[in-house]
Amino acid sequence: MDFESEIILEGIFAVAKPAHVSSADVLEKLQATFGKSQTFAPLLEHQPKRTSKSDDQVFKMGHGGTLDPLAAGVLIVGIGRGTKQLQKYLACTKSYETTVLFGASTDSYDCTGIIAERAHCAHVTKTLVEAKLERFRGDILQAPPIYSALKIDGKKACEYARDGQELPRQLESREMRVDECTLLEWYEPGQHDFTYPGESEPALAPAARIRLTVCSGFYVRSFAHDLGIACQSRSHMATLLRTRQASYTTSAFSESSELIPAITYAELDAGEDIWGPKIRPQLESWVAANPVATGHVNGRSEETRRRKTVEQSERPKQRFRGGFVADTKQERIKQQGGKYKGKWSRKPAANEPTKDGRAASVENVVL
Repeated sequence: MDFESEIILEGIFAVAKPAHVSSADVLEKLQATFGKSQTFAPLLEHQPKRTSKSDDQVFKMGHGGTLDPLAAGVLIVGIGRGTKQLQKYLACTKSYETTVLFGASTDSYDCTGIIAERAHCAHVTKTLVEAKLERFRGDILQAPPIYSALKIDGKKACEYARDGQELPRQLESREMRVDECTLLEWYEPGQHDFTYPGESEPALAPAARIRLTVCSGFYVRSFAHDLGIACQSRSHMATLLRTRQASYTTSAFSESSELIPAITYAELDAGEDIWGPKIRPQLESWVAANPVATGHVNGRSEETRRRKTVEQSERPKQRFRGGFVADTKQERIKQQGGKYKGKWSRKPAANEPTKDGRAASVENVVL
């Protein structure tokens, strides 16, 4: 195949990550899928050699913000030059749908942890939860969970917790912005299959599915934990789905033309004939909006280099010791006495030939 006539596809797209799959696992799957595809064959042919990487790291690839293994939904991915723009997606707004299960809190604030405290929850009703959600809208203060990647004295908070150590100091509450906090569905006890950690039977407790649109840095787990306390009970996060990040969404049929559907695992497994036509237009648009910089040598364009050459040729020559300054740098150094001129002159070592060809004796070396 003539790759020269093919568009080198690189840029930004999104994958709909399944639950219980890590973000790193998603990248590994994409590397294996794209590495043997025709869609990315031109990129594979023209990209710089990745000699320092393992054989399975075919492309330069990264994601725009880790999504916990428990969570499902939008994971933004950059490939090739697109990895340089991933940083801006860490500060964008995101939308989530989470299920909060009442009656018990956990040390991790989600269903992967250990039950830390149980509480009465028969009084928790749909009306009560809707009323308490009001305090979580707008600008709020949120305390991050202990099981987080936030660092204290250079060590992650979750590492202190896993090692059974107390935190050197408490994690400080941070200002957060919540643009939407809406109750989508209410589950009475016996109307759902959510279980407490370590138990197999559905919990005899109410649960609520809630939609959130929040700023960067917001912990949905902390929200689920704090909602239980606000309702004079305890709770934790049972499920989490990131439905939108920036302009990427999990919805296959978006109401807005500005939202881009994420590639699903089912599409990736179905083959290149399915995922190729979906991802190609996204990357073609990115490449068109981010052309490769060409014509630069040592930081200067060819036009600038030509202009500098013309200016230098037209510049009047400067006189030096009855003549003119030499044209090249090496000639100027020689003209002005050499590299080791004056007091910085290197003294000849013993038995080293001098300018007149004679070897310098130890006695003649000036110390």
